[in-house]
Amino acid sequence: MNHSEHNHHGHQVDPEVKTNVTYNDGKVFIKLEDDKGNPPELTIQHEKEMHFIVVSNDLEEYYHLHPEKEQVGTYMVSQALKDGTYQAFIDIASENKAYQIAPNPVQVGTHETDKVSLESEDNWTKEVEGKTVTLEDVHATVGEEVPLVFDTHGETPDSYLGALGHVVIVDENVEQYIHVHPASDDTTTFNAHFSKPGMYKIWAEFKFGDHVHAYSFIIEVKE
Repeated sequence: MNHSEHNHHGHQVDPEVKTNVTYNDGKVFIKLEDDKGNPPELTIQHEKEMHFIVVSNDLEEYYHLHPEKEQVGTYMVSQALKDGTYQAFIDIASENKAYQIAPNPVQVGTHETDKVSLESEDNWTKEVEGKTVTLEDVHATVGEEVPLVFDTHGETPDSYLGALGHVVIVDENVEQYIHVHPASDDTTTFNAHFSKPGMYKIWAEFKFGDHVHAYSFIIEVKE
């Protein structure tokens, strides 16, 4: 059984939901089973039963997917993945079973992707398809609320999955997973909590028009 040290709230729980992820020919299959061998009942979070985040071991590839229920206890989503090693995070809330988000390794092909050491960056303004987002200075400390303030340069993002944006954070070991929503309905400020120091990669997702863009940043969290 996989014991991760971090879920949404940082509490240690004994997970009662088991997950299994397989990839075959452009399709990802997710199987869920509770401690009694039954499929768990899931609650809707931000308009979906399941948010499925896939990142490559080198943190270069990033996908935020929404698998659909194929049959009881099994979900599927179509997404071609390049050969390499990935970690999949199944972001769900079970109605009556303890669940803790932990990485599910997924190997595609034979080429294995090594994990990397992230380097601090000084470029806090990113542009994707003509839309610019700036992350204001971050001072991140373990155990404290860390505001992540994004400036969208006068352009208000469209609502996406019930919020003005979504932020996913993964550490360089691809073990810690943090999913943060805006502090309020009309802001692009997100309050994150970190339980361990180290280097983390942030993907901030904002929707402009018909397109959802992911802006990536690297931060250091200190003791």
